Amino acid sequence: MAGSVLLANERPNVLMIAVDDLRPMLGCYGDSRAITPNIDALAEEGMLFERAFCQYSKCGPSRLSLMTGLKPKTVGVFGHGIRSLERFRSGDANGITMAEWLKNHGYETRSFGKVDHDGWSQLRDWSEPPSPGRDGEMLEVVNEADLSAPTAIAERWDCPVMQSPDVPDDHLFAGRMTNEVIRELERREDERPFFYAVGFRRPHLPFVAPKRYFDLHEPDGSWLPRNPEPPAGVPPVSWFSSDGYVGGAKKIGITIPVRPNRQQAVLLNGFEMRSYEGVRNLGLLEKADQLKLQQAYAACVSYVDAQIGRLLESLNLSGKRENTIVLLWSDHGWHLGELSVWGKMTNYETGTHVPLIIDAPGKAPGRTASLAGLIDLYPTLCDLTGVEKPPHLEGVSLVPVLEDSDAAVRETVQSYYVRYNGKFTGDSVRTDRYRYQLWKNREGGVESEELYDLTADPLEQRNLVKRDPDRAEEFRGLVESESGD
Repeated sequence: MAGSVLLANERPNVLMIAVDDLRPMLGCYGDSRAITPNIDALAEEGMLFERAFCQYSKCGPSRLSLMTGLKPKTVGVFGHGIRSLERFRSGDANGITMAEWLKNHGYETRSFGKVDHDGWSQLRDWSEPPSPGRDGEMLEVVNEADLSAPTAIAERWDCPVMQSPDVPDDHLFAGRMTNEVIRELERREDERPFFYAVGFRRPHLPFVAPKRYFDLHEPDGSWLPRNPEPPAGVPPVSWFSSDGYVGGAKKIGITIPVRPNRQQAVLLNGFEMRSYEGVRNLGLLEKADQLKLQQAYAACVSYVDAQIGRLLESLNLSGKRENTIVLLWSDHGWHLGELSVWGKMTNYETGTHVPLIIDAPGKAPGRTASLAGLIDLYPTLCDLTGVEKPPHLEGVSLVPVLEDSDAAVRETVQSYYVRYNGKFTGDSVRTDRYRYQLWKNREGGVESEELYDLTADPLEQRNLVKRDPDRAEEFRGLVESESGD
C-alpha cells in the first residue's frame, strides 16, 4: 500500500493507543515481572518492534515530535513552557499534525485522554473537541476514608506517590475514559474512516491503580536493577534527571545545584518521583521502598493493560477490527532505579527505549529487530492509510518492515535532550550495536562523551570513548553534522 492513494471510503480506520511513561515492561518484550495479557495478545496479532526509541525523553516534546513528524531540534520545544510552544506554532517550522492531516483527508479524528501534552491540544486537529479529562487529571487521588466518594485532584506537592484503593476500574480516570471510547465506538454511525487517539496517563506518577492490580505482583530482590550506579567517570550532566525540579525542591527546603558532584547527584536523582509524598526527598532509597515502587509501577501497567483489553474487545464487537490499524506506543522510557535514576529524562537505553506495536490489515504478525523512532509513525500511518505524505516529515516509513520483519529502514535512531534551560544539550545515537552520547555546554565545550557496546555491555556501564577513539570520532562527526555545527 506504500505510496498508493486510496479513496476516503476505502481507507482503514486507525486506533492509536498512547501509554504515558511506559517502558517495555511487558510480557511480549520478555519481562517476566509483567502481567499484561492484552498487550501481549495485540503483539501476537501485529508487528512488535523490539528496538524502537523516542526522540526526546520528556512527555510534551516527545509527543509534539511524534504528532508533527518533526525532530525535536526542528520543533525547538524542550520543556513544558507555553512560550516555546507558541513560538513553534507561529513559526515557519510548524508542521501540520497527523491528526489534522488525516482530518483533511476525510477522517473523523477524535482525542481521548492524554494524546498531546496536557493543555497542548489544538481544536483544528480534531473533528470534535478533545476529551482529555479534568484539569490536573494526572494528580487524581482517591479518598481512602470514603472509597465511594468521587476522586479528587490533589495539590502537586502534597500528592501521595502511590495509592492502591479497593475500587472498581472505572472509579479512576482510565476506566471512565475507556467507557467513553467504548460508547463512542458503539454508537458511531459516521461513514468516514476514523482516527481515534486514546491516551492512558498511567503508569505516569503518581502510581494509582485499584488494589487488585497491586495484588497481582509480589516483587522480590530480583526486581531490583542490576546497574544502580551511573557509569564510572561519567559526569552527572548525562544522567542527572532532577534539573527540571529546581523550583519545586526549593519549596521543601532542598537546593538542586546546577553542577552537582557525583554524590550529590545520586542522592538527589529522580526528583520527579521524590517530590511526591511517601518517598524520601533526599538520599538512597531502602530496598523495601524500591520494591514497593516497583510493585506500584507494575500495578499501573497491569491496570492500563486491562483497559486496553476492554477497548480492543469493543473494537472486535463493533465489527470494525479487521479494517482498523491498531498502533500502540509510549512517549519515552522510564528508569526504575537504573543508573540511580527514578523517572525519565535521560538519553540512555532505559530512558529512550519504548514499546511499539503496529497491527495493520493485510500485514503479517511478527517481531523485528529493525531500528525505529517515534518520528517514523506519521509517515507510516500515511502509507498504511493511503494518504499522501506532507512534505515536512523528517521520519521514515516503517511499512517495509511491516512487510518484511528482516528489512531495515534505518541505520541509526537519534535522541536529544536539553538540561537547565539550555545550559547543556545532549545528543544520542543508537545503532544496531552501539549507543553514543555527546553532551555540550552553551559555549560548545564537551561536558561528556560516551560510547557503549550494547552487545557486550547492555547495562551501559563501560564507557569506551578512550578505548575506541576512532569509532567515537565517527559518531561525533555524525552528531555535529546533524546539528549543523
